[in-house]
Amino acid sequence: MKHRGKLPPDFLFRNIVGKLPIEGEGVLLGPSLGEDAAILEVKDPLLAIHSDPVTGGGKLAGWLSVYVASNDIATRGLRPKWLLVVLLFRDGVSESEISELVDQVGEAAGEIGAVIVGGHTEITPGLPFNVVVTTAMGTGNVVLNTRDARKGDSLVLTKAAGLEGTAILATELRDLLEEKGVDSRVLDRASGFIREISVVRDAMLSADFARAMHDPTEGGLLGGVQEMALASGNGFVIYEENIPLREETVAICEALGIDPLRLISSGSLLISVSEERVDELVSELRRGGIESSVIGRLTGREEGMKLVRSNGVVEDVSEPVMDELWRVLSS
Repeated sequence: MKHRGKLPPDFLFRNIVGKLPIEGEGVLLGPSLGEDAAILEVKDPLLAIHSDPVTGGGKLAGWLSVYVASNDIATRGLRPKWLLVVLLFRDGVSESEISELVDQVGEAAGEIGAVIVGGHTEITPGLPFNVVVTTAMGTGNVVLNTRDARKGDSLVLTKAAGLEGTAILATELRDLLEEKGVDSRVLDRASGFIREISVVRDAMLSADFARAMHDPTEGGLLGGVQEMALASGNGFVIYEENIPLREETVAICEALGIDPLRLISSGSLLISVSEERVDELVSELRRGGIESSVIGRLTGREEGMKLVRSNGVVEDVSEPVMDELWRVLSS
């Protein structure tokens, strides 16, 4: 588009506001021309709010932004209700590109049952890629805190590690991966993982059993477990042989020479649960059609942060974890 700054009102309402879910429970005033803020009716005593920018999502940024922000509300045991979405489009963005991102935002919001209550759109001079920032909100009476995970708790992972990174790499580096011998059918399936990035359902099924839940994003599974341990004052031991990986993730990571356990991992939910309730949790998730695995346990802080590789080698995971996605995309 040959335009900069705020989008024209007619384009805004025809191609953005008019395509998004904007009416729902508790929304007294949503997106509207000239209105400066949304008005929401909050009946529950607790309100959880979280914002996340998606800067490395490429063509998948719309879906990722909604899912990632909403996941962090779901880990509190609350269903995300309301979303504020800021769409910053690159200089020279096409109308079809705008439409694709807006469609992704709308589909993702509809899938998790959330309403878009406001935000901002503009074409930003000098921006080399599109950026989507979503703020998610949810309400309830009881929330879970990551800091409440305890020594001795089992660590459960839903789905598989590295789903988000797999989807992004398969989409953004498709030509390179095909050159490296990864089958196009594998890449097609891997790109489709983007529809599994939400953990709202995983969290809603787990909330009554969990002591704490966490969304392992940047830094991958290892970064997520480390964050949970740091927040709760614990150590951990996890076992590579127990960590589920999709064959598509393995193929892409082997082709690129990266560690899937350090690959951004939205789509999997990390759950701390007492040893007494872990079997109940796994059974409940299975009944809900969600695969899960017990990957290790929390230990005393003095015991350190340990990953036991499949060959028996024990790795220390106490240093900050750099995400493999950034390493590959910036090389």
